[in-house]
Amino acid sequence: MRFTDRVAIVTGAGAGIGKVTAGLLAAQGAIVAVNDLDAAAAAATIDDIQANGGQALAIPGDVADEGFAIEAVAEVMRVLGRIDILVNNAGVSVVAPAEDFVAWDRVLRTNLYSQFFWSKAVAKAAMIPAARGAIINVASIAGLAAVPNQIGYVVSKHGVVGLTRSLAVEWGRYGIRVNCVCPGITATDLTTGSSGMDPARLSARIARVPLGRMGTAQEQAETIAFLASDEASYLSGLVLNNDGGQMALHSGVMM
Repeated sequence: MRFTDRVAIVTGAGAGIGKVTAGLLAAQGAIVAVNDLDAAAAAATIDDIQANGGQALAIPGDVADEGFAIEAVAEVMRVLGRIDILVNNAGVSVVAPAEDFVAWDRVLRTNLYSQFFWSKAVAKAAMIPAARGAIINVASIAGLAAVPNQIGYVVSKHGVVGLTRSLAVEWGRYGIRVNCVCPGITATDLTTGSSGMDPARLSARIARVPLGRMGTAQEQAETIAFLASDEASYLSGLVLNNDGGQMALHSGVMM
């Protein structure tokens, strides 16, 4: 119960890594404010948390709307009086060749701008006054190297890495730790679901993971929870690739 008496916000918590992270933080004692664009998905996450004895409240809405971020943070402060942890997890990917890519604004606003909007709102309303806090930004190994046909995703996730380092440097004086997790290929609906990756492409990707398998949402959530905990009290500005060794493999060498 390492998060007893702590309040956490998790964006994009209606499914995948965000949902599992929200459940894990709640299981370890946090009261979790669950955000998702899909209100029904956010409600389902809350139902799961409560069914397992945890506490949660819903703050559904568009993370890319700065006004909404400010309002949602204010609501959490009004109801719970504090925010100790922010997990910026919400994201979107649009696959297209660079010469045909047209979703620039949508992808960058969701993946990058939103992380700054929520970090700024939480810092000003809760963490700077309290002189403490932990922010964990979810990027991707696409924030460390390029992935073909995902230019918006790659650029936005590289931006998240820079955002993490900048905020860690600027807000360290307020006792706020800012870190970043870069998941490798992970088994969620985005990869294995009906609208996920082509099976042949997925198999080829998995074959290039040194550990020989995809990661799980639980493994990503455990890493996020560690960075949010007091066990990581001197970690800030860290960019951690949780990827089964993918970034350690030279791109020109086949497994």
